[in-house]
Amino acid sequence: MEIRQFNILEANWATDGGKLSNIRRIVFIAEQKVPQEEEWDGKDDDSWHWLATDSSDIPIGTCRLLPDGQVGRMAVLSSHRGHGIGAALLEAAVEKARHLGMPEVYLHAQTHALGFYEKLGFTPDGEEFMEAGIPHYHMIQKLSPPADNIQRKANVDSDLAMAVKPFDTLEVGWAEAESSIRRIRRQVFVTELGLPEVLETDEADPDCIHWLAENQDGHPVAAIRMTADGEISRVAVLTDDRQHGVGLSLLELTVQRAKRLGLDQVHLAAIETAVPFYTKAGFETVGDPFEEAGVTHQSMRLELDQEDDDLMERDAHGESLDSDVIYKLGVDKQLVLLRGESDFRNVILDMTRQARKSIRIYSPLLSHDLFDNAEFMQICSALARRNKYTRVEILVFDAHRVVKNGHALLNISRKLPSSIGIRIVDPEMRQLNHEYVLVDNEGVIYRQEYDQFEGTACFRNVTECNRLGRQFTASWESGLLDPNLRQLRV
Repeated sequence: MEIRQFNILEANWATDGGKLSNIRRIVFIAEQKVPQEEEWDGKDDDSWHWLATDSSDIPIGTCRLLPDGQVGRMAVLSSHRGHGIGAALLEAAVEKARHLGMPEVYLHAQTHALGFYEKLGFTPDGEEFMEAGIPHYHMIQKLSPPADNIQRKANVDSDLAMAVKPFDTLEVGWAEAESSIRRIRRQVFVTELGLPEVLETDEADPDCIHWLAENQDGHPVAAIRMTADGEISRVAVLTDDRQHGVGLSLLELTVQRAKRLGLDQVHLAAIETAVPFYTKAGFETVGDPFEEAGVTHQSMRLELDQEDDDLMERDAHGESLDSDVIYKLGVDKQLVLLRGESDFRNVILDMTRQARKSIRIYSPLLSHDLFDNAEFMQICSALARRNKYTRVEILVFDAHRVVKNGHALLNISRKLPSSIGIRIVDPEMRQLNHEYVLVDNEGVIYRQEYDQFEGTACFRNVTECNRLGRQFTASWESGLLDPNLRQLRV
């Protein structure tokens, strides 16, 4: 894999104006004969700027973004064209606009460069016109919101079943969540379905395991419970939050919990209209339908035999990490299903060992079991030292925990601060409990809940890497710097 021999930095006109203007003077005024009075339009102080430098830190390109969304003044020295510098500058400007919340960006493209901009997502809008004596086209690009955990409904086509969901799920105790659970049940069972009020609660509730789903505003929208022997019941999802996978996610949590309890099956009594839903989730009917509280029900069960689970995982487009398959970063598109701590630890080492450009880790706790070991530390250290363009970036929730307990990644980040960075996720950006690792914008390792060893990995999924990468960038840019992460303890 070729490592690009240039770097793109966001610049400041007040401090970098000399470098930026010199490039524009060479390209626009000297080479293209643009009049000076048109080039220096007085808008630079209010714009965002980017500077491209070569392997010797010599300035070789620039572009800017105006507050109204116009990308312009993109210039690359003639000796460095044809190496993707212009595309990288444009990508940086577009991503900045996206994270600023701009609905679209536009530019005035010289006619000869129309194809270049079309490949980068811009569309001609209107007829050709003259600007500074050169034929141009007005081009626009609509921007979807950044896929961070504030705006996380980006419409992306993913090959993996790991898209960030517009809700969160959590196990709760009856004492702490009784009022929320009763409210949801009352609205679904009593008000909507007209069932008896006794379904709002019963004597079994205090001894059951309960889960809630909350929407992105933190409001409870669904509930489920399971007894210690695997009986699932009181599955309720508010009307406006159905069709989003909420019920299925809660059901998956109960099944995972049952497995951890060592149960060989889970069972339930489904309302007749809900039988197709449970069938799709893998449950099978048992016996004949029966009447309960004036409503027809059907007994259903799901066997939790381990051999069946392994077969199901292989059938779900995945392969077990226990096989002899060696996955290659950027090549293999198979979905790898992860079902234990060792699976996660092995795939993290296998994938990051192949990194050539970057490793990005979003991990609320930065688990010692997965990330605090000599082998992974050596992988990150080697990548960081490869050249000045390689990076390791880490986002965590709690700096105090990392500093207090010590961590291999903290140690090397203090030794290589220019190449390995750790930041704290802004508290307002912590609605999700997921964890993921992105490698070279090619490979992705993901789990929906950072404290559960259930997830997936893929050594080539650029679409998902781009989506999660936008979210990571949003959290990184708003991330907090803790001085304790930089200062060595004495």
